[in-house]
Amino acid sequence: MTKNLNELPKIGETIMCLHMDGETSVPPGTIGVVKKIEKDPFEDDDYLITVKWENGSSLALVTSVDAWKKVDNSKINEPADGTWKYMIENPDIFEHFDWRWLEQFLYKIRDSGVVNMFGAAPLLYGGREHIDRYYGEGKEDDEKFQKVLDDADESKNKIIQGVVNYMNANNKDLDNMSMVNSYARNFSNKILGLYVALSGLRDHQR
Repeated sequence: MTKNLNELPKIGETIMCLHMDGETSVPPGTIGVVKKIEKDPFEDDDYLITVKWENGSSLALVTSVDAWKKVDNSKINEPADGTWKYMIENPDIFEHFDWRWLEQFLYKIRDSGVVNMFGAAPLLYGGREHIDRYYGEGKEDDEKFQKVLDDADESKNKIIQGVVNYMNANNKDLDNMSMVNSYARNFSNKILGLYVALSGLRDHQR
C-alpha cells in the first residue's frame, strides 16, 4: 500500500501531492505530470522534482521535506485508499508538526514494547518524568526503553510547538491552557494515526 510513497518518479509520470512544505498553492491531493528531475544544489542527497500541476502551478517538490505518490492514470478518479485519504484530510500534521521526527519517536516506542501502539499517543506529549513514573519500573537497564526516555521531553516540546504553530495560524487563544492541552491530545492521536497509516513504509526502506 505504501510502496509508491516518495518513490522517485520518471519524467512524464503522474504523481499526487500529499504535502508540500510551506506551500498552499499545491494542496494535498493535487495531480500533476513530472517535467524535470534534478539534484538539489543545496543538499547532496536530495532532488528537485518539477511538476506541471493540474491547478496550473509548476512548483517543484523537494525530496527531503515533501510527500507524494505515483499514481496510475487509469485510477486517478477512483476514491483514495485509506492511507492517502488520511494524509490528504490531515494537512495540519505536515504544516505545523515535525512529523518525520515524531514518527521516528513512535518507532522507538514500538521497539521498546512499553505499550500497545494503539495506546501510544499519550507518550508523545507525556514527557520523560511521566513516562518513567508510569512505565519505567524495572526498566533501568532496558536500553530501548531508555532511548524512549532520552527523547521524551523533546517529543513533548515538539507537540507543544506544533500546537502553538497551529493555534497561531488559526487565531486561537493561546492563553486558554485547556484548549492547548486538548489540541495536544488531539494532534497526538492524529500523528499516531499517520504512523499507523504508514507503518510499513520505514521498515520497507530499511
